[in-house]
Amino acid sequence: MDFATKMENDKRENTYIDPAAGKVSLRRYVDDWLTGSVVSAGTWESYERIMRLHIVPHLGRKTISQVTAADVEALYSRWTKDGAKPNTVESRSITLSALFSHAVRHKRISSSPVKEAEKLENKVIPVDERNLPSLEEIQAIASSMGPRLEPAVWLMACCGLRIGESLGVFPEDFGEGVLRVRRQIVRYQGSDRRLPIRNHAGGMTHPGLVRNSWDRAIKRLGLSAYTPHDLRHKWATVTLTNGVSIHEVSR
Repeated sequence: MDFATKMENDKRENTYIDPAAGKVSLRRYVDDWLTGSVVSAGTWESYERIMRLHIVPHLGRKTISQVTAADVEALYSRWTKDGAKPNTVESRSITLSALFSHAVRHKRISSSPVKEAEKLENKVIPVDERNLPSLEEIQAIASSMGPRLEPAVWLMACCGLRIGESLGVFPEDFGEGVLRVRRQIVRYQGSDRRLPIRNHAGGMTHPGLVRNSWDRAIKRLGLSAYTPHDLRHKWATVTLTNGVSIHEVSR
């Protein structure tokens, strides 16, 4: 009697969850979720890859209502033991959270196990400017990577851009001493875009190719294991040292 009364109240308040609604395998729900996702092509490809490689193999046989916070925490632990870095684990967690948030909104389950799981600890590691490349080293890397990719290196070092942002800069984005960052380039299947910074065949250059070229240049030059993101830190360090407010640098 009490259960029936509660059920009727939940229906009136639009909070009722049909127990049968969550009895769909996570594998099947992922397929439906991806099919209906309205996101950019790059985001969709990232979601699909994470689900296929890192989530479905471990949770795919369970129904979405069977997945618990303990399951999610065990998945975090597995990823970490397999060598995934904190940022990678967090990225996968965001994708998993998006899936279960969708299930909650569509009244398949009452709550998300990702939100109930213990929060991930992603420690912020301070940047040591002594471990950043010098101007001479940046010049050497840019020269070694060649004339096609050299502009990307200087856009990262002098403007603090990410790789994808540097590849999306057009000449018209400059004006009156200001660079307007309007777009970024991501790689996804079937893309044949033309960019200002192109590969040797005149086609799309994507961040992965820049990273590969960067790594080869570092190895040729015998430099420390700098990353392209270090140029962003270098830019921030130089601007802050020269009196630009931290608020302006962040903005």
